[in-house]
Amino acid sequence: MIVVALAAFLAQEWQSRPGGGGFVNPSTMEQKSPDELLKHALARRDAGNFQEALAALYPLVQATPEGSLRETAHFERAETLFRAARYYDAYDDFEKFILRYPQSPRAARAKEREMEAALNLARAGHRESVLGIPLVSTSKTGIDYLKDALRRYPREDFSAGYYQKLGKYYYEQGEWDHAAEQFTIVLEQYADSADSVFALYMLGLTSESRFDSVDYDAKPLKDARRFYERFLEEADRMRKLPPPAKDWVEGLVGAVADRLTVVYQHLLEKTVRTARYYDWKDLPWSAAIYYRAILKDDATFRKVLPRFPETEAVRRAKRRIPEIQAELEAEIEESRAGLRK
Repeated sequence: MIVVALAAFLAQEWQSRPGGGGFVNPSTMEQKSPDELLKHALARRDAGNFQEALAALYPLVQATPEGSLRETAHFERAETLFRAARYYDAYDDFEKFILRYPQSPRAARAKEREMEAALNLARAGHRESVLGIPLVSTSKTGIDYLKDALRRYPREDFSAGYYQKLGKYYYEQGEWDHAAEQFTIVLEQYADSADSVFALYMLGLTSESRFDSVDYDAKPLKDARRFYERFLEEADRMRKLPPPAKDWVEGLVGAVADRLTVVYQHLLEKTVRTARYYDWKDLPWSAAIYYRAILKDDATFRKVLPRFPETEAVRRAKRRIPEIQAELEAEIEESRAGLRK
């Protein structure tokens, strides 16, 4: 990998002295102990000079005897690669750190940074190549790396959050199926985490977005209704989940009610379109079935949202049902009169 290819080049600036006597810079003959070189590396990194920081960290990791200083240097090397936006290399180096120091107090932080590096790589893109020929930059490598990290470390405190972030990334890209898959994982496998609050909300939004892209299919609308109604029904339970679940519920419950209002309106609009079609076909009895369904659905909606506004679909249904009934009675009377003749 690029990390290995650059290691020898970067190590040229600082070299270990024979007998473990610290490090020397051949170009300036400056000498530093391992502790001094580590402080130098971190100072150069804080100053934004990532190349000089890495030039000090590589020989520290390679030449320092196994121990706490070498462990620290390895973690800081991976962290420096991350801060330099070299996410592909950072991901690899954090994983090497975890494998070498699985019991380190920094191991959990390394796993989290590894996931963040993969997510950033997906957002930034990575230039794939075939037979050495560079192709277009894609998000595939970053996504695959994040999924691999989540499979290896599914029970960290932050794992649910990264499934959530991956779902949000897919949502922003308009990949509704992949987004729903990630939010569903959070909802089903991390139901006791605060992240399940946002996942349930996002499942509703994702279903709505599916409908917006294919508005002839009512199933996404019905799915959105199910998720939003579930959110309102389970709001009290979700408030008791670990922080910041309560704050998230309070912040989202109004938005969920607003989205549910829109979903209800869309559902009624789809039903009234069908009713109007049968009106146009001069099949009032078929139309009446859908007008009655509108009033029934409206009554059901009001049990969840008492302030749900009266829609044009409901007003039309209330007007057309008596009219159709009157037409039916007129036809029956006309038929009776014909029979009497």
